[in-house]
Amino acid sequence: MSKKRKPGQLSGTQKKAASAYAAHKKAAHKAKADSQSKAALKNNSKKPGASGAGKAGKADKGAATTETPDPAAAKKAALQASQRPPPPFEKTDAVLLVGEGDFSFALSLKQHLGVKDIIATCYDDEVTLLSKYPQASDHISALLAPLPPAERDPDEIYFTDDEEEAAKEAAKAKFEVHYGIDATALLKRRMFSKTKRKWDKIVFMFPHVGGVTKDQNRQVRYNQELLLGFFKSAKPLLKETGNVVVGMFEGLPYELWEPKRLAKEAGLTVKTSFLFDAREYVGYKHARTLGNVEGKGTAWKGEERKSRMFLFGVEAEWTVANRKGEEG
Repeated sequence: MSKKRKPGQLSGTQKKAASAYAAHKKAAHKAKADSQSKAALKNNSKKPGASGAGKAGKADKGAATTETPDPAAAKKAALQASQRPPPPFEKTDAVLLVGEGDFSFALSLKQHLGVKDIIATCYDDEVTLLSKYPQASDHISALLAPLPPAERDPDEIYFTDDEEEAAKEAAKAKFEVHYGIDATALLKRRMFSKTKRKWDKIVFMFPHVGGVTKDQNRQVRYNQELLLGFFKSAKPLLKETGNVVVGMFEGLPYELWEPKRLAKEAGLTVKTSFLFDAREYVGYKHARTLGNVEGKGTAWKGEERKSRMFLFGVEAEWTVANRKGEEG
């Protein structure tokens, strides 16, 4: 029987991967510095003149030439796109979002996917949040704005059935924003502990503790603790048929966090995972934990990085009992 590992306790293979990743980052930084130094020396050695400008013009013209697309790569991308399921959100879902950054994801759920019951929360207080993400102010205002009233066909005296249904849905729509909410301690807040309400989706997009330490192993451990704490905190608030939704980047160091193992430890089951395409969430922009990239505004585009969306759920008690009976 293998010994159970604690959150943050890496296996031998993971330690090697973490060390290799740290060495790779160090080598990449050195290569970038060397490249910049060589480029600076090359630029300083060039003499100004018409002939030089002419050569540069030819070089630029050559550089502008685009490569022929790889048919195999295009076919693979098209196949992956066709196999990716649509966004896992229904208009009738009650959605709880934690760890929001600039609230652009929450706003996209409302405006473009038509979700009408959203409680969006963030870890920061309001002042800190707006200092990190100034654009959040507009997003929050739009999220909290009531839905426009249903419009009646001017040629009709009364609402049609569809129009009447739309009016009822608009009247029931609920949008809230709360600050200073710890995703790992939801039940410590009265809004969650004093209610019997359950959610269809509890969402944490791209969880990250931020730059707490430069030590790779510690950073992995801190983010594992964040994930495990969130899973345990979210489970009691989830409907039996609901899903905990987590978005994460692919590759190192993120794969060292082992979200599937931690979810299982918290009593959740893996329903599915698939490539996350930010383009399906119109208006969404990835927000870094530390805030907008200094000096570049919102130019850093994490939504263009390869990432996955994981869906976890809870098993019904009878399912668990049946499985135990079968195993016995």
